[in-house]
Parts: sequence; C-alpha cells; structure tokens
Amino acid sequence: MKTRAIRPRSRKNAMHPAPRGAGPERKPVIKRNPISGEPTICERCGAVYRRKTWRAGERMQRTSRVGVAWTVCPACKQIAGGEYFGRVRTGRPLEAAQEDAVRRRVRNVEQHAGYTQPQRRIVRMERTRSGFEVLTTSQKLAHRIARELQKAFGGRARFTWSGPDGSLEAVWDPPTVWKHSSGGRLTRGKVRP
Repeated sequence: MKTRAIRPRSRKNAMHPAPRGAGPERKPVIKRNPISGEPTICERCGAVYRRKTWRAGERMQRTSRVGVAWTVCPACKQIAGGEYFGRVRTGRPLEAAQEDAVRRRVRNVEQHAGYTQPQRRIVRMERTRSGFEVLTTSQKLAHRIARELQKAFGGRARFTWSGPDGSLEAVWDPPTVWKHSSGGRLTRGKVRP
C-alpha cells in the first residue's frame, strides 16, 4: 500500500508572501475614508458611492439627487494633493508625433478603466528631461498603461514595486524605429529597404 505525503491545499498561499502594502510596518495602498451615508456623490467628478464601492457612468445618471450626501471621493483628493501610487515613464525622450500618439493611447486606457473603476485616474502626465512621465492613483492603472503602450507601439515594459508604500514604477522602452502608416497614424514596425 502506497502512502502519500500531506500537502497544503493551496500551494500558492504557502509559497508566496503576503501581498504588497499589507502588514503593520507598511503603509496601506488604498486609503479608507469613512463615508457618512449611502448613496454619496462626489462633488468634483460625480462618482457615486453605493454598496461600498465608487462607480461612474450610468449609475450616476440613475441616482436620485434627493437625500444624497455630497463629499469628495478619494481619487479627487489624491489628484488635488498630487499623491500617486503608480508611475510610468519612458526610457528615452519621444518626438512630438510619438508623444502625441502615446498621450492619446494613455487617455484611452484611462477612460476605459475609469468607466467601471472611477478611482483609477491619471494624476499628472507631462514631458520631462529624460522622456515622458505619467502618474496614476493606482498601481493597476500604471501597470495597464505600460502594458498597453507595449502592445500598441512595441518596445519593452519593466516593472518595479517599492517596498515601503507598495507603489509601482513602470519603465517603457519605446522601439527605436517608428513609421507612419497610410492613415497618418503613428505605428511601430521595421523599415523595409
């Protein structure tokens, strides 16, 4: 008769440490703000807080304005204070047309994420001496932006999570050769002789 060794049910939990931002010595990644009542509407962006979550879009339009509490949502507070948890930067400076294409792609990613998760927003997007930089309110949005830039234009994305506060720094190295497509849009690709 064969005997088997007893193994933990979930190997994933046994092999991986606690998630970043957890633990008594680390700062929480998401700030919890007490909400007075439900539903609550943000004075600045119009996001609606109901059933322990912030939402935008159709839910905001369907919420009656009678008897609601008004406040400023955590994302609007982060933007006003310049606080960020995600940072995406390019490995080198971009030309004007390249920067314009990257800005459009970043805005599209933000709009797509913001429809269902309005707390994921861009704090600041600007040109720097070393390239281009985007600061976001969440690590997930920064990760998504870097991956989308890599998929859309090529190049390589690298990610680094910091220990103390759990923030993410993503570096996107754009491709060395960019070309114009027939539609006037900037795309990636190799130049053929």
